[in-house]
Amino acid sequence: MISATLTLRQRIFRAGTWTISGAFVSQVMRLGSNLIMTRLLIPEMFGVMALANVLMTGMQMLSDLGLKQNIVQSRRGNDPVFLNTVWSVQILRAALLWLLMLGGVGGIYLVNAFHWWPLHSVYAEPVLPLVIAVLSFNVLIIGFESTKLATASRNLALGRMVLIDLTCGFAGVVIMVSWALIDRSIWALVFGTLFTSVLRVLAGHQLLPGVGNRLHWDKESFHEIFHFGKWVFVSSILGFLASNGDRLLLGGLIDPVTLGIYSIAFMMVNALRDVFMQLSSSVAFPAFSEVVRDRREALKRTYYKFRLPLDVATLLAMGLLMSAGHLLIQLLYDNRYAGAGHMIEILCISLFEVRFTLAGQSFMAMGMPKLLTPIILIRLAALFGIMPLAFHTWGLDGALWVVGGSALLTLPLIVLLKMKHGLFDPRHELALLPLVAVGYALGYLIVKSLA
Repeated sequence: MISATLTLRQRIFRAGTWTISGAFVSQVMRLGSNLIMTRLLIPEMFGVMALANVLMTGMQMLSDLGLKQNIVQSRRGNDPVFLNTVWSVQILRAALLWLLMLGGVGGIYLVNAFHWWPLHSVYAEPVLPLVIAVLSFNVLIIGFESTKLATASRNLALGRMVLIDLTCGFAGVVIMVSWALIDRSIWALVFGTLFTSVLRVLAGHQLLPGVGNRLHWDKESFHEIFHFGKWVFVSSILGFLASNGDRLLLGGLIDPVTLGIYSIAFMMVNALRDVFMQLSSSVAFPAFSEVVRDRREALKRTYYKFRLPLDVATLLAMGLLMSAGHLLIQLLYDNRYAGAGHMIEILCISLFEVRFTLAGQSFMAMGMPKLLTPIILIRLAALFGIMPLAFHTWGLDGALWVVGGSALLTLPLIVLLKMKHGLFDPRHELALLPLVAVGYALGYLIVKSLA
């Protein structure tokens, strides 16, 4: 295996290059398909799809056992017995989750039948239960995903995995756009998602090297999975609510058109977050885990090496979007989505928190996922406790400021935990903060030059 002959630094560089390249191409494809689909479909469809995707993600996170993270972090992460037990647990979890989702669809249908939702809200859309029912098959499909994907991440051998993701993603876009050209309905978005997942599962089994999966149950392996996964389970539930609570709440407060416009703004900001988060989860977490297994004392140095480029990128991007977010929407979308520009200029403050996600990956690598729970609880309390009040007091703008800024309230606790576990250096934390002002000034100059 080629990756085994390379040093950790070399594997990090290769994995980082693949991850950044793949994330960039993926986001370009996503933006391109979004630009096409927004011209073929009406905004209401994006509002319904945004809420359906949030509910689907929520159900998956509510049963997350951290199976992939366990493979990456565990000393048994290359053991066939352990891997096949993980795969068996993964399938069982997916089947149970699929049945629960179908039951939930029945509940949503009944609530709609009795008109218990506000009539203007996205939850009251008649097509929503059927969209969720069909999308629920995606959970069942993903349940059969090969553990080779997690093993590749563990070994920082991401090249082939990135190519698989891009190829499957492109095929899904082709199906989605082709469907929309024939039938301009929300089902183009739904079946494009399902088709992409089927291709990715098949490709993972057939095109990646590693242990071929089969059903197997090992009591010792399950005990390790459960011990690690119980804290991931709690963190995932809370993390889902913290990351997606905005759309869950807004779905009951605003109409489908406004939520569709919000979903565009959220997608633009989240596209940047996704690139940074992929670096964090696909490269930093495996690297940190290997450092912890082999030489724990080097973790702080490795942590800040990863932080440097992440800080530069996130702080510049935050400042740039604060002054030029509206210009981005003007250049890419028609007038129906103009309101998304102002939303971006508020939501982008959430990028400041991205640089601290590496602390969470460090805690996970040290086998302490429980440290993530109080961090997420603070953000959750701010989102669900303050956002509805802000909406009713200051309108949508008030809610947006809470969505963008809620994560900032977690920073004092993150700093305390970093200090406790030897991961804090004030010089590194403060040195690059002026880049926010640099990014803002750059965006301002671009806007003025194009005015």
